[in-house]
Amino acid sequence: MRARVLGNHGSSSSRRTRSLAARVALACAALGGLARVGAGQTASADGIVLRLHPHVGDTLRTRLDQLTEIASAQPGGTPGKPMTTSVTVLARTIVQASRQATTTVFTVVDSAEVHSSDTHGAAMSAQAEKVLRGQRMVVELAEDGSVESARDARGAAVSRDVADAMAAMPAVLPRRAVAVGERWQREMPIPSAGPIGSSGNAQVRAEFRLDSLSGNGELAFVSMRGQIASDGGARGVEMSGSMSGMMRIDRVRGWMTESLFTLLIRSVVTPPSGIGMQPMKFVTKVTQHLRTMDKR
Repeated sequence: MRARVLGNHGSSSSRRTRSLAARVALACAALGGLARVGAGQTASADGIVLRLHPHVGDTLRTRLDQLTEIASAQPGGTPGKPMTTSVTVLARTIVQASRQATTTVFTVVDSAEVHSSDTHGAAMSAQAEKVLRGQRMVVELAEDGSVESARDARGAAVSRDVADAMAAMPAVLPRRAVAVGERWQREMPIPSAGPIGSSGNAQVRAEFRLDSLSGNGELAFVSMRGQIASDGGARGVEMSGSMSGMMRIDRVRGWMTESLFTLLIRSVVTPPSGIGMQPMKFVTKVTQHLRTMDKR
């Protein structure tokens, strides 16, 4: 699920385009890898173990739809009309290696569409689509879905900002067996390169719950909720907000068939003193829907 699109204020267009391409490609790989739950995970008196442990050769076909809406205003004022950016990515993720504690996957972006309501963003959207199409990346994942390493097709390491951005959502699986109705917590960083309309450090303190199993136990339904905690205004940015969503896992096939989450962020950016600029408020809403459409 780790999530990410345009809207990184203060960066050049080319940097934002490359960052977008890498983040989305890594999202498809990480979320695709997360979707495969280890075989033999049956209900017992001790609960259900959900861990990343796919079969070598498995191929996931995923569709990632993401909408980012960013509105800005002076503190105390009414937010203006939001700038929206939508991204649709179709990708394949192939499991290359499956070890006791780690899994290596290879992802290929087959198609990508990027649209922005920003009248000045047409060229950047077109360039982002061009960069995204054919993007290839090798990702190593831990059992809980977190990204341990990521490399592009040439073997070059992906930047730490990008890896942290995508490690946030996939690292959601519990590190212990859980029963229906049981909860577990994780902390997920909001990256400075994320689609939040500003820079800053913050954490999503998320709680996950195994809500239910289907009548025959084949499907597991997980809900998630979280609060965004600012680190006290580092780099002149204060943040608050919330996150909510759900995941559906097919336990017989061993795939996460769907995930949907919404992230709402309120941030206040205070310029350095002495430059005569007033603080700006940003309200950002990110909605992401991932569906797995692999063949048996």
